Amino acid sequence: MNDATVKRLLDISTPGRTPAEVRRFYDKWGPDYDKDLEYLGWNAPSYAAEGLSKLMKDRHGRILDCGAGTGLVGQQLNHMGYRDIEAIDLSQILLNHAAEKCVYKKLICAKVGTEPIERIKEDTYDAIVCCGVFYDGHLDDACFTEFVRILKKDGIICIAAHSNSLYRIEGPILESLLEKRILQQVEKYQINNFVLQDFGYFLAYRVV
Repeated sequence: MNDATVKRLLDISTPGRTPAEVRRFYDKWGPDYDKDLEYLGWNAPSYAAEGLSKLMKDRHGRILDCGAGTGLVGQQLNHMGYRDIEAIDLSQILLNHAAEKCVYKKLICAKVGTEPIERIKEDTYDAIVCCGVFYDGHLDDACFTEFVRILKKDGIICIAAHSNSLYRIEGPILESLLEKRILQQVEKYQINNFVLQDFGYFLAYRVV
């Protein structure tokens, strides 16, 4: 792994980044993104896809890959037989690379957060998958409100996350949605070798 790759990994979750700074960071990284993650032993996309496949057997279900990047999760899902996959990411450069993999029906360049995503209607998806996106300057549990809006009833949220990122997922907004029985947790288990020797978690929630 070269020094530039190491620096990018250290920079990826720098606290206090604005959405514009995060977008510029990934725009610049785009050409080397897949190569760098391969050097890393980035196993998270396969864990995310495998976890989703156990919870959603219907290969015709409509899936949103949230924080899709260059399409590594979509590629894994496509190999498993899923064909109705859409991608959303803050970086158009990363989405351009994702388009080259030819696994997405639609590519949406937008920020995911507390505000409704204008291009996505209510009750659109059967599943949402997130892989490695819960970092400082990226997603936190505020996104679950929007996930509930755009998911169909019984829709599933699948998350593969580094162990250090759990606090950004299991926050007060998610806790409230669980207490109100708007969401139900259906999975949480540890993932070994999430990236290199670090472990992570697979978590899943269902819209009640």
